[in-house]
Amino acid sequence: MSEKSWSVEFSKSALKALERLDKTVSPRILDYLESLAEAENPLRQKDVRSLEGKLKAFYRLRVGEYRVIFELDAENRRIGVLAIVPRGRAY
Repeated sequence: MSEKSWSVEFSKSALKALERLDKTVSPRILDYLESLAEAENPLRQKDVRSLEGKLKAFYRLRVGEYRVIFELDAENRRIGVLAIVPRGRAY
C-alpha cells in the first residue's frame, strides 16, 4: 500500500461521535476517510461536496445516513474531521 498523501486528524467531538456509532458504521466511515487520505485531490471524490453559507470553508463526506464534516489544509496536506453526524442534524 502506498504512503498516504494526506493525514487525517479528528476533533475530540468527532472521535466521541465515531466511538458511539454502530459497529458496522464506524469502519465504513474510517474506510471512506482512508480513501480520501490516499487520493491526490480529496475534493474530487464523488461523495464530497463543499458546503455553503456560514459553513463555506468546510466540506462534507456522505457515508450512508451519516455526514462527515471536515476542513482541508492544503498547505500541510491535512484533513481535519470536525463532526460526524446523522444526515438530518448535519447542517
